[in-house]
Amino acid sequence: MHYHIILTKECNLNCNYCGGGSDSPPKEIQYRICDLKSFLLRDSAPVIEFYGGEPLLRIDTMKKIIDAIPAHFVIQTNGLLLDKIEPEYLKKFHSMLVSLDGTKEVTDRERGTGVYDRIMQNVNLIRRRGFKGDLVARMTVAQGTDIYDNVRHLLGTGLFDHIHWQLNFEMFWEAWENTEPGLEDWINSYNSGISSLVNWWVSEMESEGRVHGIVPFIGVMKSLLSGAGSRLWCGSGIDFFTIMPDGRISACPVSVDFDFSVIGSIFENTPHSLCDKAAVGEPCVSCDIFHICGGRCLFVNRSQELLRENGYALICTTVKHLVRELQGAMPWVQALIENGILSMSDFEYPEINNGCEIIP
Repeated sequence: MHYHIILTKECNLNCNYCGGGSDSPPKEIQYRICDLKSFLLRDSAPVIEFYGGEPLLRIDTMKKIIDAIPAHFVIQTNGLLLDKIEPEYLKKFHSMLVSLDGTKEVTDRERGTGVYDRIMQNVNLIRRRGFKGDLVARMTVAQGTDIYDNVRHLLGTGLFDHIHWQLNFEMFWEAWENTEPGLEDWINSYNSGISSLVNWWVSEMESEGRVHGIVPFIGVMKSLLSGAGSRLWCGSGIDFFTIMPDGRISACPVSVDFDFSVIGSIFENTPHSLCDKAAVGEPCVSCDIFHICGGRCLFVNRSQELLRENGYALICTTVKHLVRELQGAMPWVQALIENGILSMSDFEYPEINNGCEIIP
């Protein structure tokens, strides 16, 4: 199973969508690493994903955990301190998810002047130092972002194996308090950009014989091609859990301060006793694409009161549009597979990295 380990709730950025980490206590790890090890060794194949705040602010603790616990390792980081990871530790990571939002202009607007250049320098550096794992650009998409241009930009750098994005949750409820006017118009623009991006993605398969690593497209197309469907793609509350600094366990890394999400602790539970203690409910389970979407987001589903009026439905329009566009593209993809240009294995992602939630 998978475990977010919150190393600290502090952050060295003050991004527009977040505001610089969480103020809720405790901010630092309270348990002993041996206690964490005792809990995780009850899982035969743990995947540890370092998380924050900014986890590389506690790089020494991270290294102690890597040294102490046999596991696959992943990290979600803002990228500013990647240069501090020594080559011997870089090589121990299966995947690295680096937060940036697209072009230099967009990233610096949302995260601070100079952030884009520092991230790019560090990403180049870790490749030179021997990191050969999956490198993912993980976007937070704010209102006004051109999804087509910014995803294409990140793919065009040649630095990232995969691109994933999440829509900025806050804009959906702030809009109904008149702090985010024009949201519905932007949603229409975003959906149009998704259509253009799907068309480009499929045209590249036809002309180049390759599947570009656009994570939401790969994951949903895999589900459509196999007919197998999916539960909640991120695995929150199913096989992916978050270990908070005090040892309590949350079903979801973004809802650690909500009672519905706290389902146990490393001191009182075994890993497998946590499964399915928190799950999505209505209106998702009655939706006609629930078997594909899986509910999109446990936190949003269980916190509908934050979304005011029709904010929840507005989010769903983006998911339904993405699914429809990929359903429309599926016959072309199937033909490419049948003709031996592509294979089903091209859509087998992620291997272990559930930090990419698939559904934006």
